[in-house]
Amino acid sequence: MNFTDKIKLAKPGIAVLLDLVAVTTFLLGLKNISLLWKVFPLLISGTMASFASSLANNYFDRDIDGKMERTKWRASFKGGIYLPLSVISLLAFSLVISMVFLNLFTTIWILGGFLSYSFLYTVALKRRTSWNIVIGGIAGSFPALAGWSSVNTPISPVSIFVAAMVFIWTPTHFWTLAMKYKDDYRKVGIPMLPSIREEKFVVNVILVNTVVLVAFSFLPVFLRIQFPVLYYILLIPASIYLLARVTFLLLPRGNRAARSFKAFLASNYYLSIFLAILILTTLRF
Repeated sequence: MNFTDKIKLAKPGIAVLLDLVAVTTFLLGLKNISLLWKVFPLLISGTMASFASSLANNYFDRDIDGKMERTKWRASFKGGIYLPLSVISLLAFSLVISMVFLNLFTTIWILGGFLSYSFLYTVALKRRTSWNIVIGGIAGSFPALAGWSSVNTPISPVSIFVAAMVFIWTPTHFWTLAMKYKDDYRKVGIPMLPSIREEKFVVNVILVNTVVLVAFSFLPVFLRIQFPVLYYILLIPASIYLLARVTFLLLPRGNRAARSFKAFLASNYYLSIFLAILILTTLRF
């Protein structure tokens, strides 16, 4: 395994997305420009915790990774004792940085993200229930809480809203990807929804979840969360694009696996655009 593959084990793409979530609520919660420097320990701590949870996921799944086309490259890594030691070291470093430079609540949220992905999702749910990614998706919500609490109150309606958005977004994001690799999950006995139910049912569930996601994104206007009108205007085209990509999965002809992957990419774009819009339209110092 080359150096690039070793880096990929830590899933830096996931870390970047989670960091973006944390930075969004950090900026939304920032009331004093003199605290802007705290974004650096937040990013360092969050990234290290994300790397630790990804490596823990690889460690716990080492018996099945080599059997799946998408992950078989990981089997060439013979980390031995060094893999769990890396997990412990990265997590310890993350929590120390957070405690020293941020605060207790932020540290709790960061630890919660690690535990929920590494143990709740990977160990407790992934191999036992098709609700695995639904419940386990809470792992992606913790960065929203951590970002806000690092410069503001421990929790707020804004941080809860962003955390809930990520939670609701996760099934659409993951199931569209799992549709492409459903044979992989079926081969190793992972009860991911696309691997155990017929495609039509899965597509309908994804569509319903996506409609709920888009509807929820417009909820602040009813919750009296103060987002400018521009937020809703900019979110409309992104919402239409995501709904269109998911709706295309209903078409009976053509390569549905390819369309599901495009829907997966659309879900990534949607969350990134949602976070960017939040920063653009609500940033105040």
